[in-house]
Amino acid sequence: MKKLILPSMITFFFITGIEVHADGHASNNGEGAFNTLMVKSKDIEKYVARLKSDQTVFKAIGTSDAGVCITRSGNNHEGEMFVWNAYPDVATAMHANTIYNPYDAPKEMKKLRKVKYGVTWRPLKSFRLDPGWERVIRVKVESEDMNAYVQMIKDLEKAIIDSGYPAFNMGVFVPIGGGAHESETLMIRAIMPTAKEFGELVDNYFKGASWGRIWEQSQMMSEVTSDTFEECEQIYKAE
Repeated sequence: MKKLILPSMITFFFITGIEVHADGHASNNGEGAFNTLMVKSKDIEKYVARLKSDQTVFKAIGTSDAGVCITRSGNNHEGEMFVWNAYPDVATAMHANTIYNPYDAPKEMKKLRKVKYGVTWRPLKSFRLDPGWERVIRVKVESEDMNAYVQMIKDLEKAIIDSGYPAFNMGVFVPIGGGAHESETLMIRAIMPTAKEFGELVDNYFKGASWGRIWEQSQMMSEVTSDTFEECEQIYKAE
C-alpha cells in the first residue's frame, strides 16, 4: 500500500500540538513553526558570513531565531544548504513570507546563492531548538498511522535520552506549501551536539542498544525517501 502524508488541514485536526521556545525549552502542547529557504550556495562560507554580518532581513521579518543548515552527507547537489527562521505560530511564519522576497535580494547576495524553494514547517511533537549535527530523514507515513508514528518517535527520543544521551533531541515536521519538493513527506530530525557524539550513538545502536528496536519499528511504519546529515547552527536571536 502506498504510504502517504498530506499536509492539509485534516492533518492538524488529529495531530497533537507542540510549542517551540526561543529559550531552548519545549512543551508537549502548543504551537510553533519554521520557514526554510533552500538554496544552492556558490560559496557557503562567504554566504554564511554575509548572513551573520548583515541581519537586517531577520529583524525585518520578525523571526525570533534564525540559522543555517549545511548538508554534509547525502547531498543532492554541491552547495546544498538552507536558512531557517523560527516563529511562534504558522500565521506569523506565513505572514513573514509576504514581507521579504528572496528573489529580490541585493546583487551581492544573489552572487552567493541560488534559491531552490521555500517551505513552512509545523512541528508535530515537542522540539528543543538546539542545533547541532543532525540526521535528516524524510519519510512517507499512512495517514491512519500518523499518531502512532509520532508517538513512536517520542518514545524513541525518550529511550535514547534515558540510555545516557541527555543532549539527544528529535523533531517531526509536516511541510506546508512545499510544492513538489515536500508535498507528501514528513521530515524527521535526530540531533546531537557534534558529529563524533552522533557517531557514538550509531555505534551504540549496532552494539545492540535496547532503543534500537523502537527505531526499527519506526522504519517498518514508514517509507524513507531521503537520508542526509546536516551541520546546523543558530546565527540570529531577537533581542
